[in-house]
Amino acid sequence: MFLATTYIYVNDINISTEFYKKLLSEEPQCVNEDRWVQFSNKIALYNKKYDEKIISKEHRSRFNKEYLDEFSKDSGEKKNNVVVFNFYTDDLKAEYDRLINLGIGEVSPLMYVNVFMPYWYFNITDPDGNTLEITGKYQ
Repeated sequence: MFLATTYIYVNDINISTEFYKKLLSEEPQCVNEDRWVQFSNKIALYNKKYDEKIISKEHRSRFNKEYLDEFSKDSGEKKNNVVVFNFYTDDLKAEYDRLINLGIGEVSPLMYVNVFMPYWYFNITDPDGNTLEITGKYQ
């Protein structure tokens, strides 16, 4: 078994797509209307509101009973920050400056930890409140 992709529930697919395009400096590999956006590094965005719209407007033949049962159980509570996405860069300071200049989300100060090894990182928050950790080589 291997990790195929990691996807993030988003509230606004367009805003989140623009954020991740700038963060990752790439265009999506695949866009399925406003339901799914896939980037090359196995990160994807999922707009649950798309399925809600289809379920309420169309007959339910596009989904099996089990999916509909699970979908309707969802409490709607925010599921963000259950995991932290950790990205690596070869030049942490340059990446920090790039993201500060883009102004796409709240960026923490550069932080240093040395428990088992020297470790530099900073966080940026995406439009849905997810914390993304950026680490890498820091001179």
